[in-house]
Amino acid sequence: MRWWLGLAFVAVAAVTATAVVSVLSARTEHAFRSSAREFALGNSVTAAEALKHDGSAAALRRDLASIAARRRLALFAFDSNGELITGAVSFGLPLARVPSHERALSTALARNRFIQGSRDGSTLVVGLPVHGGAAAALVSYSLRPELAAQLGLVQNQFLEAALLAVAVGGIAGLVIATLIAVRLGRIARAARAIGEGDFTAQSRDRFPDEVGSLGASIDLMRSQLQSLVEALRDDRHRLERLLDRLDEGVLLVDRSLQVEFTNGRANELLALGTEPAGRNLVELPQGATIAQLARDLFSQLLPTQIRVSLDDDQVLLVSGIPPSASDENAIIVVSDESQRERSERAQREFATNAAHELRTPLSSIVSAVEMLQTGAKEEPDARDRFLAIIETQSARLTRLTRALLVLARAETHEEAPQFLRLSLRPILERVAEDLPPNPNVAVSVECSSALTVHGDEHLLEQALASIAANAVQHMTSGTVCLRAREEDSRVIVIEVADTGPGIASRDQRRIFERFYRGTASEPGTGFGLGLSIARGAVRLLGGQIELDSEAGVGTTVRLRFPVDGLQEAV
Repeated sequence: MRWWLGLAFVAVAAVTATAVVSVLSARTEHAFRSSAREFALGNSVTAAEALKHDGSAAALRRDLASIAARRRLALFAFDSNGELITGAVSFGLPLARVPSHERALSTALARNRFIQGSRDGSTLVVGLPVHGGAAAALVSYSLRPELAAQLGLVQNQFLEAALLAVAVGGIAGLVIATLIAVRLGRIARAARAIGEGDFTAQSRDRFPDEVGSLGASIDLMRSQLQSLVEALRDDRHRLERLLDRLDEGVLLVDRSLQVEFTNGRANELLALGTEPAGRNLVELPQGATIAQLARDLFSQLLPTQIRVSLDDDQVLLVSGIPPSASDENAIIVVSDESQRERSERAQREFATNAAHELRTPLSSIVSAVEMLQTGAKEEPDARDRFLAIIETQSARLTRLTRALLVLARAETHEEAPQFLRLSLRPILERVAEDLPPNPNVAVSVECSSALTVHGDEHLLEQALASIAANAVQHMTSGTVCLRAREEDSRVIVIEVADTGPGIASRDQRRIFERFYRGTASEPGTGFGLGLSIARGAVRLLGGQIELDSEAGVGTTVRLRFPVDGLQEAV
């Protein structure tokens, strides 16, 4: 491009000089002076730009001396207080001999530009602010006495014709440069669009020169970047979908504790809302605790974990993965440990309560045996009394171990239920007959002889017996009714209803827990396993158990089973 552009300028200048050799003398002088002024101003601006990068006075003086010698200028740099940083003499000229240098300095310190020169352009004083570095202002003085002589010489040598030719050549060059600028502007717009993420803009320059080659390269880069960005976007979407399917919450946190990404499970476990990304970790629920973990990850670069207990009896295990590099983010993984915590707590409570219940009858038996061994066996009355204690507590221990065994087998599925078609009325009648005798409690059965259910006879009978025995045990007088019916041709409903004192509202939520006795229960009246065994048996048979109770009115325990047959619990 350079050769044909230079040749075009020469040809245009030669033709123009030949045609207009005797025209525009006055314009030539003006243009000459303006050119000298702009040249000196341009050198001063170049020097000011170079000083922006000098942070020390030594570097400033070194660069200023080099620029002054190369540009043939006297240059003086000042700090923000107006104190001279460089030498008082530059390019052989003292600062005191620079005309109007005080005005130039004050104007430059006020962040304005000062320009003043002679009419012939031989001298020019420029004051410029310096935006950066050690200097705050620059005063330059261009002393070119030869310009006046040159101006007179050129005027004598047909200055008018030469300047006119240059002007015409400049116009031609401007046209050519404009054409090139249009092409480069199109390429620049395409590059700017690519930088902003828009890959649809094209340069479309097919002229076979350097500019056209640049446009083709930009288009090729645009196409390749578009393919790469689309691939990265697809990979990100696939990764986000994969993370959303995890059962653990995942958070991505940078060093400033800004949350850059969360999956759906993290939003659910920590109640983060719909748009947690972009917020600071400290601002989120439970964020203060997790933020300390994140700080430890960035400072110690070691994996760590903490437990967070929420108000709704939920326990979260928060684990952290530190960044592998200084510019990477930390990963925080949140797991819901609530179910395991509840299971472990239930197991501990079961073992504790079972040990407590077993210790009571065993202690009575051991005490009775010790008394017999110490001589009570020689006294008939004492012997009979202690043997009765052993018999009673042994029976109590047998019932307790049997209840624990039934409960364990029901919950661990060690024995699969034997599902058969059963007639309900005989089962209800057997349960009523085997209840503990109480002359003040009347027991009745209401069930059609034709009503049948598909289930395991032993489990169903054990569940009903536990519920009915619990009702009789807590009544001083009244009625207990065992009834069954078909509801909506889809469900078999079995109810054990009593007219006893009812269950307090504070006990109803926990009444089916192991070893739980209501607040109204008397010590030694039971183990707190009957309703727990009933619930386990009903669940094993695939049914549902419900409780309706009102203080002073009575309690109804309702079992629901599908009429088409009981299914094994999952």
